[in-house]
Formats: sequence, C-alpha cells, structure tokens
Amino acid sequence: MKYFLAFLSLALLPGCGTVTTLSNSDAEIASNLKRQNSGCVSVPRVYSGVAYNMCKLNSNGSSVYFLPVIGVYLVDSVFSAATDTVALPYTVYAQNQKGSLSLNN
Repeated sequence: MKYFLAFLSLALLPGCGTVTTLSNSDAEIASNLKRQNSGCVSVPRVYSGVAYNMCKLNSNGSSVYFLPVIGVYLVDSVFSAATDTVALPYTVYAQNQKGSLSLNN
C-alpha cells in the first residue's frame, strides 16, 4: 500500500498547478488557459499554482467532464498552496522582476 501511494503521488505531481507554472514558459501557460477559455486576464507569480487552478476552474464549464474535475482542482489547490509557500522566495523575486503573467498577449 505504501508503494502504491508513493506511485500515485508521483503520477499526480505533473498535474500540480505549482509544478505547471514553475516548469512551463509563460507562453505555454497562457496558451493552456486560453485553450480552456479561462476568464482570467493574468496569473500572479506569487501563489501561482493556486491562481492557475482557480483560472482553470474559471474556464468554460459546459463540458460533461467538468463537474468531476472540480474536486481534483480543489484538492490540488491545497497541495499547490503548500508547494507555493515553499517556493515563495523565488516567486516573490520573479513577481518583482517580471510582474504577473498576462494572458492577453
């Protein structure tokens, strides 16, 4: 059981909002949110994982698959908040240097 949980954690890690926003380029993040018709116009770099998840939740929810995914994003937001806190020194610096990620480009 312990190995299964470890494997499951590693399998879900790439879906984490923080990992997505810290490992992808600004253009990739903006493209992904635009493709999902997100209502967000920018994503702050500080607590970017939580903001990214909220932008995904603020997307076009007319899909039949959207409702089950809400729980996944909410659970992921809890883990993203913890990871964002660890990454806070870097993200504060990046926010100061680059500003928020604009999705209007």
